[in-house]
Amino acid sequence: MEIAFRGPVLFVRDIERAKEFYINVLEQEVSLDLGVNVGFVGGLALWERGYVNDLLFEGKMAADEGAPRMEVYFETREIREVARRAGAAGVRFLHPLTEQPWAQLAVRFYDPDGHLIEVAEPMDAVVLRLANEGLSEAEIAERTFLPGPVVAAFLRGECCD
Repeated sequence: MEIAFRGPVLFVRDIERAKEFYINVLEQEVSLDLGVNVGFVGGLALWERGYVNDLLFEGKMAADEGAPRMEVYFETREIREVARRAGAAGVRFLHPLTEQPWAQLAVRFYDPDGHLIEVAEPMDAVVLRLANEGLSEAEIAERTFLPGPVVAAFLRGECCD
């Protein structure tokens, strides 16, 4: 089984301010900007804290009271096996294997020191899964929030990392 480290995901208060910092000060190049989620070439990603709080913590955690400030992100095509192994190891889950609003299957749990770990299927696998379920290219783009050209590239077997 291959589990690939993709990079840290920083949970930020102001996504535009943080994005501009990483672009202008650290000269990072945006690879994908989905508004509340920005990915940079090289693996760093930003998520807006309010969105994270609503999505992962169901709004139960105040932005600065105990909510993690980041997660460590991995991808694997064998997501169900990773979720099974994590459960067998007795880890504390934030949530079990779940389909995210953008159709990606993901599981989040804590390492022994309390760091938030996310393991998810790669987005090209999500696109192919949805295509196999009969969704059109346009429907996949709408369901995943991915730009049409990215969906088309995944469907052609081209990777957009």
